[in-house]
Amino acid sequence: MIDGGTGGLPGRGGLPRRVGLLLALVPVIAVGLADAVIAARTASGPAKPPVSHVATDSGRVNDAEARRADALNTLLEHRAAAMLHHDRAGFLATVDPEQPAFLAEQRREYDAASQVPLASWSYDFTAATPQSPNASLARYDAPTWAPQQFTLHYAIRGFDAVPTSLRQYPTFVHRAQGWFVASFSDFAKSGERSDVDIWNFGALRTATARGVLVLGHPSSLSLMRSIAVEAAAAIPRVTAVWGRDWPRRVVVLVPSSQHELAQIIDDSSDLSQIVAVASAEVQDCPGPPNPVGYRVAINPHNWGKLSLLGRQVVLTHELTHVATRAATGSCTPTWLVEGFADYVGYLGSGVPTTVVAQELAADVRAGRVPTHLPRDTDFDGDNKRLAQAYEGAWMAMHLIVDRWGERTLVRLYRTVGTSNDDPSVAMADAVKSLLHITFPQFVAQWRAYLRARLS
Repeated sequence: MIDGGTGGLPGRGGLPRRVGLLLALVPVIAVGLADAVIAARTASGPAKPPVSHVATDSGRVNDAEARRADALNTLLEHRAAAMLHHDRAGFLATVDPEQPAFLAEQRREYDAASQVPLASWSYDFTAATPQSPNASLARYDAPTWAPQQFTLHYAIRGFDAVPTSLRQYPTFVHRAQGWFVASFSDFAKSGERSDVDIWNFGALRTATARGVLVLGHPSSLSLMRSIAVEAAAAIPRVTAVWGRDWPRRVVVLVPSSQHELAQIIDDSSDLSQIVAVASAEVQDCPGPPNPVGYRVAINPHNWGKLSLLGRQVVLTHELTHVATRAATGSCTPTWLVEGFADYVGYLGSGVPTTVVAQELAADVRAGRVPTHLPRDTDFDGDNKRLAQAYEGAWMAMHLIVDRWGERTLVRLYRTVGTSNDDPSVAMADAVKSLLHITFPQFVAQWRAYLRARLS
């Protein structure tokens, strides 16, 4: 939909944007490497058909602008229909013929994306708020127009009940034949970088297993097939703890390099210890997260270093994040999010407590018992005591299971994650109602538990 007004998405109170929340690391000592989860992007609105329409505000869009919006709307309708109906020539006909390098790039992107089983593909943008011109637009030697707010929405058949979204920054150019897409990178130097997906990085292949679709490049096909089988095996392990009220399906991305992974997840931090990243679009707190899209991305640089057990722990951990996403607000305490994922990930693995929590155990034996549960900032990737944060969170889950039971742990997670209250209030209320103690008493019991189990 082309919107001539504010450009806000229905029910979302704002534009699509990516938000980075560092959420998960599988502790180094147990699986050999660290793993991280980023909940990224805010959620898109309801599912849309590929055909768009122009919604103009007569007070903000004049007749010439409305005509241009109509023309661009028609262009994008053709582009979306071509992608959905495997019309390569029709898709490329929307690209500026005087930009051969961009045309070749778009040809490669189309060929890759056409391998994805798409259920929908559509665009929306705001017609009334163009970008400010910059020097790069002069190279077209023709009229140009670039919207400030432009989003690609797509859904993968059988996996995305609601389309997921990519924020993009296109330039449109007007030639004698009409309007064309000319670039998605003219505004990158000013920090407005178009979101990318795995099809932006070369030819794609797919691998499937029950509830799993793996997207990757031809050179990774063998790896993709093994990941599909391993991910499918993790689904029932997660369901056994969390229950059946989650999609029980996931799309796994296998980039060709760590650099490609960083671009897909839009993370410029050090990923050298990252094994896998789980993501979904979520609504900002307060309020329910209303997740859209379920993705796990693999870091190929590190994946091959894991044992079979390590891969099992990591994939079960990541799929736990997928399963719990609908009950995980963006302000749910990270120690609960990561501790729970680690609890499910290691459950039944046979890895001893003193091995999983080796770094924390060393601290406890030295008399350095933490005085508080890990704070959200303790899970930052550059924290030198990152292992202790994850281990402390994991031990908190075991305390709850040992004294109140696994069902109570799940109820606690759901209660806190779906609360509209401030995180500290939500946690205190849940602990009081489900564990029948105050939160300070819970922290005191956790400290005593660490001494008893790790000394």
